Amino acid sequence: MQQLLLQERASIGSFMDIKAHGDFLYAIQRPSQFAGGRLCVLRSDLSLASEYVGIGNARQIEIVGNVAVVTAREDGLWIFDVSAPTPALLCHYQTVEYATGVALYGNLAFISCRQYGVQILDIQNPKTPRHLSLVRIGEIQSSTVADGILYGGAWGEMKVVAVDVHNPAAPQVLAEIPLQGRGDGVCVHHGILYAATGQHARGIQNTVDESDPFFGMGNGVEAFDVRDPAHPVRIGGARFEKAYCSSIDMWEAAVYGDKLIVNNAPLGVYVLDPQTLSVLQRFPLPPCDRENGVTGVTVQNGDLYMATMTGGLYVYRGTGIAHQVPNPASILINATPQPFSFTNAYGSASLAVCHSGDFPVLSLALTPSHLALACGEDGVHLLDKSTLQLTDIIPTTGMAQNVKYCNGRLFVAEEAAGVEIFSLTDSFPRRIGAFRVEETVYQLQPSRSGRYLLCGCACNKLKLLDVSDPMCITEKYTYRTKKGLLYGDNFASNTLADGTMLLFCHRDGLIFTNPDRGDDCFHVIEYVKRSGFCGYCSGDGIEADKDRIFYTQKGGYVLLSVEDTDKTSVEDLPFYAAEQKFRGLLTPCGDLLVATNRPGGQVSVLDISDPMAPRLLAKISTCASPGKAVFLQERILIPGGRSGLLELTL
Repeated sequence: MQQLLLQERASIGSFMDIKAHGDFLYAIQRPSQFAGGRLCVLRSDLSLASEYVGIGNARQIEIVGNVAVVTAREDGLWIFDVSAPTPALLCHYQTVEYATGVALYGNLAFISCRQYGVQILDIQNPKTPRHLSLVRIGEIQSSTVADGILYGGAWGEMKVVAVDVHNPAAPQVLAEIPLQGRGDGVCVHHGILYAATGQHARGIQNTVDESDPFFGMGNGVEAFDVRDPAHPVRIGGARFEKAYCSSIDMWEAAVYGDKLIVNNAPLGVYVLDPQTLSVLQRFPLPPCDRENGVTGVTVQNGDLYMATMTGGLYVYRGTGIAHQVPNPASILINATPQPFSFTNAYGSASLAVCHSGDFPVLSLALTPSHLALACGEDGVHLLDKSTLQLTDIIPTTGMAQNVKYCNGRLFVAEEAAGVEIFSLTDSFPRRIGAFRVEETVYQLQPSRSGRYLLCGCACNKLKLLDVSDPMCITEKYTYRTKKGLLYGDNFASNTLADGTMLLFCHRDGLIFTNPDRGDDCFHVIEYVKRSGFCGYCSGDGIEADKDRIFYTQKGGYVLLSVEDTDKTSVEDLPFYAAEQKFRGLLTPCGDLLVATNRPGGQVSVLDISDPMAPRLLAKISTCASPGKAVFLQERILIPGGRSGLLELTL
């Protein structure tokens, strides 16, 4: 094996991904690498030709023809025209959830949204993408498409899932292919699937125990014959050395001419013979004074470019490696969007669409006369509470992510645009205030008095704003979390009886504050597990009901308390389950509890007249992405993402 040494390093920072296209290199940066996130167009000598600033939490980039598609996790999808040296923004699109990976195939874009599925879009007109369907096949961070088959690398599940997408409105799972490590990047060449693996090996028992023999042993690549994609056959694999990094956990595989390139975050870039999977060359990760990892790789004119998280952008000249083999760009696939559907998994209930269009419905808020809908790029829709007919659309500066109402005011979280406040006391909505912080804002909750506003910013910060004067909003106090907000939707919509505001964070645990009663900081109770941390994951939910705090865990819920001592073990709390497992965002109302599981597309309704013995009334599976439910008198309304506003009938 030939190990090559570093030759050059760019002086413009670190990058999340890089792709060669024409005479230029297109590299993306997230906000920690460049304020606001940036798409850079670089010359081969690593000088900056042009840039576009403001793409947010950039993750992957793919280019077909003259169209570049950038995923930006919670900041959605950015589509650019790159026919000229200066990229022109065509569209900023609200994806189903965290846009992590992107695969382009003809006029289709396959957006990996982690636990929330792979969203299939028609981008024949890149200015107006059309949602076609959502494929729920595990925690997918990266995927590829070959001959009408989608292959998604499932991260935690350690597998690749093969899906027939010849009809993208009706995808059909063909096979699940087990891997020996965590899945991520995949590619297919001449009927052979190459799957990069990383982190821990299959058989790991405790992911926080470094003495476990499988800890950090999942790094490598595996090959499968998928000429019959419904019956894949493993034909070989290569293992790399032991390595583990919890914060930079990505690995990719791609064919460049007659070489297979695998980049593994903590180990560097490997060049292999695709026939034998023997390692021919290795480009090690250059030393860095901070935690570092390879985030992307590309080749142009025989030069290999390596993007890293914190160490910079590197180039190795004259490697002799050919350009990456591209996916077909000339295929035209005609498809209509998947029709809305649901099935009863338990009991008898129904879901119906009552407001939809070319926009998502992400969250709901009740006002005295209206139902307010956060509709992403389409702003805020106001529906008459009695008829659910559209009466007004409030244009917003940014994408409307979350909407809340208190004392005549409507508060809207708008990503990079921050927070906007509208008065609904006049005959028409009137903008009365706005506040932009350095980080993007995705969720919010007003205090009971309406004087204060709790904001979730970026993925790791909480801010308490004083909004008593909407023309002069100020920050009252801030808290930086350990790991997350991460998945979002972790604010309780209700306060406790005394007005205490609540949320559960991925690593920190229960966080609460009561600014109306004089608090000047956030309080934290760290809930732990004996086998690791108690994380708030994508299917979990927290909600308050008077002095009870419901938190979903293990297919049921536990009841938390702000009086618990620090580092309480969640395993010591009483656990309450029903006839079937349930999880999701929680909405209690009287004797009913609705749990909406966005990643799984499930809605559960429980009788909690005795909260110590919940009883399942109904469970529905749907193609929609159900958000947090709202009770409107006797009606139960649910934001359904791209499926629109849904009504649940028991």
